[in-house]
Amino acid sequence: MITINDLNKTEATLYRSYVKANSLDVNQQKAIDTYCSEGKQGHAKIISIVELMKANNESVAKIKTQVSRAFKKLDVDLSLQPGKKDEDVQIAPKQANVNEVKATKAPKPEDSVEANTKSFDFDELDKVFIAMATDQQKVMIEHLTKLMNATTKLRLAS
Repeated sequence: MITINDLNKTEATLYRSYVKANSLDVNQQKAIDTYCSEGKQGHAKIISIVELMKANNESVAKIKTQVSRAFKKLDVDLSLQPGKKDEDVQIAPKQANVNEVKATKAPKPEDSVEANTKSFDFDELDKVFIAMATDQQKVMIEHLTKLMNATTKLRLAS
């Protein structure tokens, strides 16, 4: 059986955070969903929590994500905007992302290859072959023979 002493420091910290969250028995998302559905009164509660978190230099990323999920469920175009360190926290309409870039699919390699429009010129091949040294010609013949045999086997197999 594994014990906490068997875990490294990071694993132990993560383990303890889950145990603490389980022992508190608080469903954060459920509470945020409730606050978001209450309108301005619930929004004020969320804002006060985020302001306190900012004052204590705590990360607000998790609550921001949970608020976003809640508003998405409610089909409301609002978002939690914690702002910079000295700015006020607010819940306001989503801001359009000025640098928004839409993802596009990468082109498939077969879409970028042009069809073979050249015809094969055997006379040109003969000229190149004759210009080769004798040992190069022998190697070329061996390769062409292997290629021809492989092609024949493929045709017979299909």
